Amino acid sequence: MATTRRITTVTLDWGDTLAANHGMPYLVTQRRAFERLGQDLAALGCTVVPTDFAEKAMTDLSGDWRRSIDPVLNPEHKEFDFAAMLGGWIAAVGGMDCDQHQVRQVLSRCTARLADTVIPYGDSAPALSMLKARGYRIGILSHTPWPGDACREWFHRHGMAAYIDFYSLSCEVGWIKPHPRHFQHALDQAGETPDRVLHVGDHPVRDIEGARAQGMRTCLRVTENIYSQDALARCRPDAEILHLRELLDVLDRLG
Repeated sequence: MATTRRITTVTLDWGDTLAANHGMPYLVTQRRAFERLGQDLAALGCTVVPTDFAEKAMTDLSGDWRRSIDPVLNPEHKEFDFAAMLGGWIAAVGGMDCDQHQVRQVLSRCTARLADTVIPYGDSAPALSMLKARGYRIGILSHTPWPGDACREWFHRHGMAAYIDFYSLSCEVGWIKPHPRHFQHALDQAGETPDRVLHVGDHPVRDIEGARAQGMRTCLRVTENIYSQDALARCRPDAEILHLRELLDVLDRLG
């Protein structure tokens, strides 16, 4: 009889798992971030900042984002290069002739605002604390185009960084879930075999089917009005939760 191996590591998706994403005012947040970026660049002496800088940035970002999440347009699940996009914007307005330390500062302020398009759930930090107290290693396994430093800073700002052992972010991996390379990157950092890792996420394909295909255990963070009921029914997770505090019971049950 096969023996169920003990789970030692929990990886978690970010948006709509640890933080609210769907339905949040992220377009307004992005526009404000880019408006402030344009103002900051003009204040640094960039001489060719157009009046519609924010709108052009929104159009560029929306186009690359939509292409990246479309399985027809992006069948290889490659992440788009947002850092290169930022660099192109800076070069186009004459930012290469400005003080580069100051340019990096205004870019950091912009990407921090962009990361705050997701709002942490109230039970996220307590749940991570309980997992850490029970001895589990914790990783963030997330599809996000924002620069890795901005993502990590978000977890610092919201009191969760102390519980995180490693991050596997698509912006740094270059591939997005459900591509095997994204999951393998997380497994390499976990230093565990897939059957000892529980992945928790809300997306039926990217999170649940993608993790199961790599041999990981799976837990669906149940949401409503985001994905079709057919997709949720097909994904067949090992467990489902409504609240993150339920994870300890799931881990006890799954071994």
